[in-house]
Amino acid sequence: MKLSKIILILLLLTSLNASYKVGDKLSNNTVQMLHLTQDKVYILDFFASWCISCKIELPLISKLSNNLDNTKYKIIGINVDEDINDGENFVKELSLNFDVVYDNKNELISKFEPIGVPAIYYIKNNTVQKVIFGAVHNIDKTIKNDLKSIGE
Repeated sequence: MKLSKIILILLLLTSLNASYKVGDKLSNNTVQMLHLTQDKVYILDFFASWCISCKIELPLISKLSNNLDNTKYKIIGINVDEDINDGENFVKELSLNFDVVYDNKNELISKFEPIGVPAIYYIKNNTVQKVIFGAVHNIDKTIKNDLKSIGE
């Protein structure tokens, strides 16, 4: 097999596993889609209206957002419902007080490829710092503690 074919196969295989992991730098396209800047730590929270754990965690995250220094930190919810109306109604029902991006076309979730929802990604300087998959008891306290080490 020619070297060029081997290289092509390796490139194709690595592109199949293109999800963001700790240490990965976000693409310029992803940064632009989320309007990220270099001066903040972002907490990206992937969620859906059908997710029971999300319904428990999101009010805690919303409450936490009231106490964060918005010059240093920003929470961005990413709703992944296929029907945007389901997502919008869910956000209204929970009275979320942070920005929400509706990803009903799967543009963001296809880039991050979380193993499920809820999923939280901490982003600093456009780089993934930490990831949390699944439900976490007292997620607000966990985020607050994580920000102490990431935000410094």
